[in-house]
Amino acid sequence: MIPPLVYMISRCGTDDVNVLTHFFEYRYAMNSKTNEDPGHTSVLLYYLILFSEMWELPTPPYTELRDRLMDVNIASGSAFYSRRLYCAFSKEISPGCDEIELGRYDADGIIYPRDYLWNKIPILPSQASVLLMNGKLDPLTHFKYATSLFEALDTPRKKLILFDNAPHSMIDSTPFGEDDSTCGEELLASFVANNGDLERLDMSCIAKLPVFNMTLTPEYLDNFFGMNDAYGGA
Repeated sequence: MIPPLVYMISRCGTDDVNVLTHFFEYRYAMNSKTNEDPGHTSVLLYYLILFSEMWELPTPPYTELRDRLMDVNIASGSAFYSRRLYCAFSKEISPGCDEIELGRYDADGIIYPRDYLWNKIPILPSQASVLLMNGKLDPLTHFKYATSLFEALDTPRKKLILFDNAPHSMIDSTPFGEDDSTCGEELLASFVANNGDLERLDMSCIAKLPVFNMTLTPEYLDNFFGMNDAYGGA
């Protein structure tokens, strides 16, 4: 959907504004839907891990995060918009958190300390094996980091699979076939079923992945753009 979005944003006619408004309203509605299985994911656990293991310490002040966001062409702004939540979770005492005063409560913060293994390449037991998967179109975790980790792991029992046309989350974003199966899911299941034996890893689903295609289906055009021609006849 990126090409027609970029095209309409660049053209920016009256009709484009209406279509883009529809697009973002529909996208927001999708994100707002309640998951049918509340045990499928945990927002609390997500932020606990994010703030404990990935957040920059001490947290940068508002102005610095704002400038970082404004100085790039495309960004989700997740760090900028999560700063207040981080300060509430962590109770961090720093200029960046002191200015919003959200950590002044009696209970312990919802965060855990970083141990001696944090941000270090693990030393693997001789019997361990590692399967890494990453999409080359991943906008959140660039595949260069998966490649770097793969090269740094000191073991012959490792495998890196890069999907040319997949974005973030290999378990969800690598569909193939007629059903709801994904290649990432099949690979993970095979890895577990074979007790981590990479020689027996069933990779047959990779050859079944669909070829790269930017043509939107009528269903996508109708749902996201409310029209049957994303380029308005151009």
